[in-house]
Order: sequence, then structure tokens, then C-alpha cells
Amino acid sequence: MKWSRAVRWAAAGSATLATWGCAQIAGLTSDYHLADGGSGGASGASGGALGTTGGAEPSAGRAGASAGGAPTGGEAGANGGSGPNGGSGPSGGAAPKGGAGGVAGTTGGASGAAGSGVAGAAGNPALGPMRVGFSEFHDSAAGSDNASSHLANATFAKPLGMAAGDFMMVFFGADHSLANLSGTDLSAVGWTLVDQHEAVGTDGQGTYLLYKFASASEPDPIVFPDINSAPSGNGVQGLLSVYRGVDPVNPVNAYEVNVIDTGEQDITQVSTPTPAITTTVAHCLLIAGLSPDSAVDAPVVSTWPDGFLDQVSVINPAHPYPGGWANIYAAERHLTAATAVPASSFVWKPTLATAYYGALSFVVALAPAP
Repeated sequence: MKWSRAVRWAAAGSATLATWGCAQIAGLTSDYHLADGGSGGASGASGGALGTTGGAEPSAGRAGASAGGAPTGGEAGANGGSGPNGGSGPSGGAAPKGGAGGVAGTTGGASGAAGSGVAGAAGNPALGPMRVGFSEFHDSAAGSDNASSHLANATFAKPLGMAAGDFMMVFFGADHSLANLSGTDLSAVGWTLVDQHEAVGTDGQGTYLLYKFASASEPDPIVFPDINSAPSGNGVQGLLSVYRGVDPVNPVNAYEVNVIDTGEQDITQVSTPTPAITTTVAHCLLIAGLSPDSAVDAPVVSTWPDGFLDQVSVINPAHPYPGGWANIYAAERHLTAATAVPASSFVWKPTLATAYYGALSFVVALAPAP
């Protein structure tokens, strides 16, 4: 695994998340757009229809990937690749094993009644990991500074449709250091720390990235206890994203981080560079993240990194003030081959403030399941 700077998220650290008032927990929201994949996942019939057309374009492939998570792909619906052309399109094998009805399930066409599976298995590579849901956590919209935190636990609603073996990635942004999120603390409860940074910039920003493969008995909600047992009065936000089709042995193919520890005064627009990254296997999913440290504010991203789509903005709830310090942003990009992806940038605008104190951006590459 590659690391871009001497400054990197250490294997030990802590993190905290909290929500304003009662926990403000969001499940799938309009912030995230899965082009037709959402309906494909909810309905086997529609997923199957895409299978018969062979997944002519990437969004069709994603639809099937969330559509038929069953091992046989048969649950994708009566039409899930039963036609002779199932999975024969250029991106029809959205699942790692492709196959007839390959757009219909993670192993669509590997077995079952979804046609022969020959076209997909032989001709269509997998599109790689696909996001199947996400949940948000907020705690920064109270107190005299309108950006205080006061909850000890970070609580995420379990995203609808999450299944055993799915890959969960959590991204925390905080205006202070959090507890019980070191590599040792997390490994004891089944999580792995990818990186952490604390006391970054002139205002003590903290950022954390961690992951876990979901078990069959994953609880709802998913709770990180006592990460803010002594709340500092500063904001915290969190994003839990769920992906399917990730390599269960080596999920993180590459990771790079860029830390901006000096901000600016009297600014109207900020450009935070994302690091360049090089993958070593085909069909990785890149995730770019941004955690800006601004004054009490709700920054707006005006330009996302080149080629990164499926964007999520985790913005402080507008109560009692339409801002709040902690805000985090994420976007995704699928690669078809192992390659080097150059640096880009998040361009963002403060909406209420005229200063920022630092920022952190990262790019992580999730490897596809074999």
C-alpha cells in the first residue's frame, strides 16, 4: 500500500462523532444518486430486465450489482438474464464473476436459471466495487458557537439492503481529537484503521478513515461508543458508506493523503488538492474525500475532482444556524485498468465565513473481489 506523505494517518489515534440534539441520523438521501441502480436493487424484475439487455452502459451494470446480491443471481427476477443475450453487453458483467444476468447479481450467471452465463463470464469484466447505501451522523449545531458537539456516541443507521460480506467504510471529520478510534481500539471490535490525523491546522482539526466487512449479525444502529465522552464543544460529522464486490483479503489497493495545515484569511474560494494515486489491479473504485476546517460555516463544493461522480455532501443540519463547523465530502470514480490517476482538487466556497484553518483530502482505491 502506498502512502503519499511523511504526514499520514497513524495506526493509532482517536475519533469522535456526535449529533445535534437527538441523534440526527440519515439513511439514503437525495445527496447520493445511483443512476437507476437504486431501483434495480429494490426490484428483482427491473434488475433482470437490465440483464437481458446485456448492461449496455455502466449505470445498467451498477443496477444489477445492487439488484441481485444472491449467490445464484436468480433472485434478480424472472428476466434476470434468462434471454440468450444476458450479460453480453460491454459492461454486462457488473458483478465480479459476470455471467448471464451478470448485471443481475454479484455472481449472476455463475449458476442458477439465468441463462447459460457463457457470454458474460467469457466476455465481460466486472465493473468493480459498487456502493449500495450510506448513512450520516451529525453533531455540530448547538451551543453558543452554533457548532458544538455533546453526544458521547456516534450512531449510524444501518443502510437499507446491507448484507453480510459488504464492505463498510467510515469517514469522520471533527474539530478536535476523538477517543477510542486508535488502531488497537478498532481492531478489538472488528474495524481497521486506514488513517488518522489529529490537531491538524491552526484550529486542531481531526480526520479518521476506517473500514470493516459486515457480518451476518451486524447491528442496527451501528454505534461507535464513547468517542466523545468528554465533548469539547466542537463539531463532528460522519459518513458510513457500504460497498459490494470488494476484495475480502486485500480491500485497500492504494491510499494517498494530502494535509493542508495552514489556512487563509479573507478568502472567498479555496482549492484543496487531491493526491495522485496509482492502482495495481484493474477495476478499482476510487473514493476521494475532503474535510475542510473552516469557521462556523457550511462550505459548498463548486468543483469536484476530475472524473469523480456519485457525490455525497455531509453538511451540518441547519439548526439553530445554517452552518456548523464539521462538514465532509466524498465522491467516487471507477477505473477499468490499473493506472496512475493524477492529482486534482476540490474547489469549495465558504458561505458564511471568510477564513479557513486547514484541510485534508485523500484518495483510497478499493480493490474488486476476485
